[in-house]
Amino acid sequence: MRSAISLAAACALLLAADSPSSPQPAGPPASPRSADAKPKPVPPAIAALAAKAQAAREAGNPDEALRLYRQALELKPTWAEGWWFTGTLYYEADQYVQGRDAFRHMLSNEPNIAAGWAMLGLCEFQTKQYDEALAHLERANALGLGGHEEIRDIANYHRAMLLTREGEFDQAMGLVALAVVQGKDNPRLVEAMGIAALRKPVLPTELPPTERELVMDVGRALCDGSARRLADAISEFDLILKKYPDAPQLHYLYGLVLTNDDADRAVDQFKAELTISPRHFQALYSIAREYDKRSDYAAALPFAKRAVDVNPNFAPGRALWGKALVDSGSDVPLGIGELQTAIRMSPANPQNHYLLAMAYAKVGRSADAAKERDECIKLRKDSPTVEQKP
Repeated sequence: MRSAISLAAACALLLAADSPSSPQPAGPPASPRSADAKPKPVPPAIAALAAKAQAAREAGNPDEALRLYRQALELKPTWAEGWWFTGTLYYEADQYVQGRDAFRHMLSNEPNIAAGWAMLGLCEFQTKQYDEALAHLERANALGLGGHEEIRDIANYHRAMLLTREGEFDQAMGLVALAVVQGKDNPRLVEAMGIAALRKPVLPTELPPTERELVMDVGRALCDGSARRLADAISEFDLILKKYPDAPQLHYLYGLVLTNDDADRAVDQFKAELTISPRHFQALYSIAREYDKRSDYAAALPFAKRAVDVNPNFAPGRALWGKALVDSGSDVPLGIGELQTAIRMSPANPQNHYLLAMAYAKVGRSADAAKERDECIKLRKDSPTVEQKP
């Protein structure tokens, strides 16, 4: 089992500036395609127009570049690179509707260009088409943005904001935490971390001014924890709790920071959270997980059961309760049933299949155990990063 946030994981997420405007790439790459895919050949007339347009771009004349690209696209409407440069020029000029339409044209002809989906999503973010933006940024991520690190970084930041807006707070926190590890730490990331951590389903522009101080305080402490600046994070959380002793969620977040370095204090913080928020299922789960790590199944069982009672749709909680039931021997059939339920809820998680294999082996169901072990191995090979997440 893994904690809610992997505060020491690594991911590239760059914000180039701290101004209120949207971060933008420094300039469009020479091709929207991946590094191992070369642009398709074009007729000489289009190549000549492209060279003139590139020269106009480099000379700081985007209007002339756009005119030349449009002229080329009239000759060859399926020219992906032409739509790419047209779209990026519009994006850089804050003309997001036109940029959106250009990237749609590009992708209607070549739908497997990840950078195109990323730029389409960024334009849609600016036109407030948030559902479409998230879907297209996720598609870009699935296709892979290797070779387009700057676009990937900006796309990931917007993904984090949109995931927060959708209530997918842990995923958003993970993106930010993974970024800070690489030193890409600035007020934008601090703000994004704080909003997600405090479970506020809003974009940064929608954050009430009265909440900004707490958001920034919490975001800074968690970013310091992500970057392994543990002493700073502890000092910051101590100050936060002095200012907001009864605010929900804060003890839980402090416990997350402490988990890997001081598990006893982490458990104390999770329990303190329960005195404020008795139905905080992540805190219940985190306590049970810590006791399970110590093989103290008697202590783990009631917290795991309460986590499931509060949130029966929480697959990691079902898996942890099932494991504790099996390992303690208190109710192995019920534990197997809970593990089976966890797998139905989260079939791509290899850990659940491994736990069920161990449970089957314990009751002598060798064939079933072998089947689950094989499935675990297959899933680990296909998706090595899949893990339990509250």
